[in-house]
Amino acid sequence: MKIIILDTYKKTPYRVSKDTNGGYGVENDLGSGIVAWTLSRIAKYSIFWPPLAALNLVSEFHALGESVKYTQSINDVDSSIDYLFLSVSIVNSNHEYNSLISLLKKYPELKIFAFGAFLPFDKERFKQAGAAVIIGEPEFLAQQIKLSKSNLNLLFAQGEITIQANDPDKLAPAHWAKHIIANKNYILGNFSSFAPIIASRGCPYSCFEYCTYPLQQGRKVRSMSPEKVIEDINLINKDSGATNFVFRDPVFSINKNYTYSLLEAMSLKLNGFKFTVETHLNNIDDNMAERLKSASVEWVKFGIESSSKEVLDNVSRYSIAQNEEKKNIQILKSHKIKTNAMYIVCQPIDTFETTKKTIEYAIDLKTDLAQFSMFTPYPGTPYYEKIKDTELTTKNFEDYTQFKLVYNHPIFSQKEARKILGDAYSKYYLSKLLF
Repeated sequence: MKIIILDTYKKTPYRVSKDTNGGYGVENDLGSGIVAWTLSRIAKYSIFWPPLAALNLVSEFHALGESVKYTQSINDVDSSIDYLFLSVSIVNSNHEYNSLISLLKKYPELKIFAFGAFLPFDKERFKQAGAAVIIGEPEFLAQQIKLSKSNLNLLFAQGEITIQANDPDKLAPAHWAKHIIANKNYILGNFSSFAPIIASRGCPYSCFEYCTYPLQQGRKVRSMSPEKVIEDINLINKDSGATNFVFRDPVFSINKNYTYSLLEAMSLKLNGFKFTVETHLNNIDDNMAERLKSASVEWVKFGIESSSKEVLDNVSRYSIAQNEEKKNIQILKSHKIKTNAMYIVCQPIDTFETTKKTIEYAIDLKTDLAQFSMFTPYPGTPYYEKIKDTELTTKNFEDYTQFKLVYNHPIFSQKEARKILGDAYSKYYLSKLLF
């Protein structure tokens, strides 16, 4: 079989990432103002990696000995291709749909499977255009059915395939790096090759009210054995030269016993690597920070979201008290671990005063980096279901970039929201230059 994994992107002056935001993707238009404009361009040209689901799918076919290629260009598709797997995101969905139409017009016999965390909420459009759709994590398809030509033909004829959550330890070795050049990540200060990795999937926290991560991965945590994680890191390094890795776990260290075992294995068995993880500040203490540092974790990302407890409670965001947040951030700093805090502005009951205080709080925390995004009611989340018939301002899913206001806010206009976002970046990063 000849197989293409197509990960195509629209032309935009902003960075598009399909792997972030639970696989829905983001487009980093960081708001109005010269600072936001500059940071948007820096992000565009300094950080990128493909969606991990697409990379793992490459590995599955590679392990079967099939001819498989990852590409971002539809020009790499020709009449010799048997099957094409199309990566779909919310921020790129119209472009991906148009690519599907274009390919089937040119190659009407081509069998195209579309996949992506967002796809369940746009599946009819892709099915009617001629694609079969995969619901769930595509890399687990090989654990559900033998990926032979006859079986793929049968699956395509079904039109829709639902994949059950399965065992991460049974995924194929990470030989996707044989086919893909590792990228750079200059924003996090890493000038050597950079690659994604995942150790655990699923998130049980209450912020599923608006968060997309549980939609494809579920709320039950599934973890890969430390031995398998180490094996994959070494394979990616061998095949691509990558020495910097970002863990794509929704919440790294959600299970402390597992995390301790993983970090110990990383400390003992890996040398010359650097890591970035994303976690909840509730999981940080001196013991955890010491283990993170020993395992060469250089960056820790975490969500603060808002300085207002009322704003957080309104969307069921689980947070710890501000004094605890400050203490745990200081713990990370004392172990010389760099910090990157994430905030969400224009939340449903945000006001000019609460957003101002959130920006001031971000400046006061003095993290190494800060990210500000716009509250977005994503399809599939409970909050979306509450307002989808009354409050949404656009039916174009590509507007759901995480940096645009797509619902009727009781206070902010779209122009005001964009200014708030730009002001957040300006005030935060100018404060770092001044102090």
